[in-house]
Amino acid sequence: DFVNLHRGMDEEYELFADNCAYHGIPRNKERERQPWTNYDLRLLIKELKKHGVDFYAGIMGSYTDNMSHHEFMSDHPELRSFKLTNERSLCCLKRFKDGTYYEDYFTEKLVKTLVDYDCAGVHLSDAFCPSNRIFVSDWSWDMADQFITYSGVTLPESVMATKDDDSLEARNIRHDYIWANLRRELIDFYEWRWERFFKKVCDAVHAVGKQVWVLGMYCTDPFETRYIYGFDSKRIMDAGVDCITANILPTGVKMNDPNACDFFHRIHTELPLLRAQVGDKKVVSMVGIQDASEEWSVLDHDPSRLERDIFTMTSHRRFDKNGCDNSADGLFLCLGDGISKTGWDFLNSRFAKGFEADVEHSYSPVILWSDTASERIIDEYIKTRRTSPIKQCWELFKSGAVFGGAVRTDNLDYFDGCLFIPNFDLLSDAEKNDLISRKVDFVGTVPADYDISDLNPAFEVVDNFSGYAMKAFICGTEPSEETKAKISELVSVDDGVPSRADETESECDPLRRELPYQKLSQGFIDAVRELLISLMQKNFPVKFTNPTLAFRLKNGNDVLYIYNPDERHYTHAIVEYDCNVTAKMSSFYPVLPPRYIQEKNTAFAFDYNKVHEKRNKFQVKLAPTGLAIVNVERK
Repeated sequence: DFVNLHRGMDEEYELFADNCAYHGIPRNKERERQPWTNYDLRLLIKELKKHGVDFYAGIMGSYTDNMSHHEFMSDHPELRSFKLTNERSLCCLKRFKDGTYYEDYFTEKLVKTLVDYDCAGVHLSDAFCPSNRIFVSDWSWDMADQFITYSGVTLPESVMATKDDDSLEARNIRHDYIWANLRRELIDFYEWRWERFFKKVCDAVHAVGKQVWVLGMYCTDPFETRYIYGFDSKRIMDAGVDCITANILPTGVKMNDPNACDFFHRIHTELPLLRAQVGDKKVVSMVGIQDASEEWSVLDHDPSRLERDIFTMTSHRRFDKNGCDNSADGLFLCLGDGISKTGWDFLNSRFAKGFEADVEHSYSPVILWSDTASERIIDEYIKTRRTSPIKQCWELFKSGAVFGGAVRTDNLDYFDGCLFIPNFDLLSDAEKNDLISRKVDFVGTVPADYDISDLNPAFEVVDNFSGYAMKAFICGTEPSEETKAKISELVSVDDGVPSRADETESECDPLRRELPYQKLSQGFIDAVRELLISLMQKNFPVKFTNPTLAFRLKNGNDVLYIYNPDERHYTHAIVEYDCNVTAKMSSFYPVLPPRYIQEKNTAFAFDYNKVHEKRNKFQVKLAPTGLAIVNVERK
């Protein structure tokens, strides 16, 4: 309503309480909510601009039932999102009762608002963009009519009989038929619809010299964002969106909801995949710091996990004509209000550390992104519920295979490491042939019955305990006999976990429960991890006891990101090189330097003052759920 009910600047008036604080909450930990006027805000923006700080108006689509003022949506209930069970927040793709589009009204009001306040632009976020899961809403006749007109589909009489009827019964009839029979067509419609929406908004906002920033994904990767929300990040950026603010905040989500899964590995895998999808477009990564409205604070209540989040999201790399750069162009804090100087010192030191690594090469495997495969997986998932790239990658990350980032197939000229290629069979023929001609070292996955003989794999393994069996294979190096034996043992045991392939999407909430997939047996996941480690060790023969990400810096030294998967206990990670090294702590914990180990040492029997002739093996202590960064110089 900061936009919908903007009254101009001819007179001074007090802004709504929920313009002055998220959902109009009475206070944060620093002060009471202050009553601000439109003139106060305009003055603040002017002063910030003098200091080089851009101000973006942050817009949500929430409806709070007139909690702090009479809301625009109370007068236009037709714009609310018609779910299968109720009506909630704004669906900005809908039309007013007179048939005109809300987006036209919003665009005109938005331009006026941004110009009047001299904002640098707008940031569209929660409950606005993306708005709702499309298998849950919007099932109004308005959206159904737009879908029919765009797609040209013919619906059966039983569905058409619900025309102009928006009762819960009618919505569910439309949902049951369209989602079961026209799912891909519905996804295509929403992707087109969002593209059209942003073309209008961006053209108008750019015409007055302002920018459009968008949340764009809701703790989802490119596949999930398209399938769950009908939202293609690349298409809306091509339509004019200036920046996506990827919401990577797994710890805040987990701490704030006891029913939420711990999606640390899944949510952090989203950033490199999003970067690969949108290419060189601007992406900033959201750091979940605190939220006074939702009343959680990772900064206050779990700084070790917050540090791990910052170091993980700043470790991911992209590989293109500009070299080996960070996946994120910067960071976006959620939320940055009421932080003390001590808190800012903690955050800024971690931000600086996260971005300081001058990486030129990833020893760790990197995920291959294919535009063709990302398109094909949608139809494959609808047909078979086969695991998507994000599912395979985050399960491997959780198992101990840490990825260095992602690279697009059209950027392989700028990449010289080893790859993980989920669903290799979905690549285009040209992409497959290119990989073969390059003789790239990679581990791939395909359905168990897919013929890979032309690839001459060095080794392959099948998931024996899945209703949709996948096969993993390695090209470029043959695992040792010891590794082969270990893999054979891993895939011989059923983990007993049932498949979720027959579950419905309606139970999916990206913050709490992922999409239903065909089963990936834990033994198979662990076996693929062993293949990836074998591939990594071909050119980086270093042994680790803990999940470790390894890069080579431009100065020739190595940097290691070492994880402790244990949530409750400290642990000791051991790293063993094939040569003498000098290891130095780069992160803030542990304070003591790495301890060099001789063969007869126990975990705590070390003498810091003794100079050992053999210095190829060292130990680092890790905090619970901690991540330590170590710089290593080879001798």
